[in-house]
Formats: sequence, C-alpha cells, structure tokens
Amino acid sequence: MPTSLQLVSEQFPHLRERVACLFERELLFRELCEDYETCANALARQPASEGLRREYSALQLRLETELLRYLHEDAEPPVHRR
Repeated sequence: MPTSLQLVSEQFPHLRERVACLFERELLFRELCEDYETCANALARQPASEGLRREYSALQLRLETELLRYLHEDAEPPVHRR
C-alpha cells in the first residue's frame, strides 16, 4: 500500500474503502494524497520557524478539506436530467 494512501486512510478511517477506491481510479485524488503526505512529513520534521509550521499546518488543513470534498462528491448519486 502506498504510504500516501495509508496516511489518508488513517486520517479518515470511516472512509477507508472510499479512499482506496478513489486512490486507484482518480489521478487528482492520488495527487492530493501525495501532497498531504508531503505536508505531513514536513510537519513531522519540525519546521525551523513557528511561521513555517503555521503555514504547513494551514496547508494540511486545506488539503484535508479538499480530500473530504472529493470524497463527499464521490458519494453523491449522479443527478439525472430529463
């Protein structure tokens, strides 16, 4: 299992199956997961300044929001038009 997939699955354990499915079929979602992993790794290395730590934290929150938006949109049934 790619580490980015594992990290996002651990972040959203209640959505684990949907995360895995989207990771396999959607390049954009996979890239978001990889960006999330990169950001989490940067935070784990303890950025040199408080300002940089805050920026990485804000980026991580934005990425989580984008991941959740993507997961939510995937869960919605398609709208049928007549």
